[in-house]
Amino acid sequence: MFRSRSPRQQDQILALALKQIEKMLKEMQGDGKDLTRLKLKKFQKTHHMDCRCGQCAEAKKKNDPRLRGLLEDGFKVYVEGD
Repeated sequence: MFRSRSPRQQDQILALALKQIEKMLKEMQGDGKDLTRLKLKKFQKTHHMDCRCGQCAEAKKKNDPRLRGLLEDGFKVYVEGD
């Protein structure tokens, strides 16, 4: 996946990500969004069911869709409306 990074580099990456998230949430609040019902949900997007790569073939053989290749890994922000 990624080569291992030093703890200092990991902390810098995390701090940068948190700053960007905070900036995005402040912009949403400035646009009049009510953030009291804010929800963050983790998501993962995997290869298509018809993919023929080795990882997906193994997942199909074992009948476990969680073993398919990973395209995206992240989170989504939901703000519930009235």
